[in-house]
Amino acid sequence: MERDNHVVPPSTPDPRKKLEALVAELRGQCLTAVVYYTFSAIEDAALAEEWDFGDWHEPTMGVELITSAGRRYSAIWNDTFNDFGIEIFPKPMDEFLGGTVVAVPVSDHHRWTGLIGKKIIAADICWRHYPDTAIPTPLAIRLGFRKGVVWIAAGISHNQGSSTNFQLGSDDVMVVFTQEMSSQIGIPETP
Repeated sequence: MERDNHVVPPSTPDPRKKLEALVAELRGQCLTAVVYYTFSAIEDAALAEEWDFGDWHEPTMGVELITSAGRRYSAIWNDTFNDFGIEIFPKPMDEFLGGTVVAVPVSDHHRWTGLIGKKIIAADICWRHYPDTAIPTPLAIRLGFRKGVVWIAAGISHNQGSSTNFQLGSDDVMVVFTQEMSSQIGIPETP
């Protein structure tokens, strides 16, 4: 488009508003399936890296949410917001990943079975404002159901002896199932 002999660049959507709109789309939808995408040196789901740690899971590469409307949302780590944060896209995961990534269906896992077929009544972003950046980073997406809450976060665990430490804002994905674990990991509260 041209105005007064100056080319006006097309407007690009604000990444924060775009992410907030996509997360808001989840509200009111029923979850019908969940698939984790783990990293494995061998393309065999039986040999995929360990991901189940009780109150939290570490699928590493991403999580695909499938709704009763047939929509597929891919939650992956990305660097749109300066540091690594969690983002969600209205596309299947296979449009993002390839190589040595293994799809692991988890809808029948006891942490998910009570949420499958249930309506998502809340969907929020847990933002972290780092002092050295002007743009906040989305560290987790919080999904609320009548009987539970799940956080999908950009984060990784580090085993140090008998304890586990967590780092948010990394190029890995975690799923958290309890408020206690969310607090221990350091996921920011939603507004």
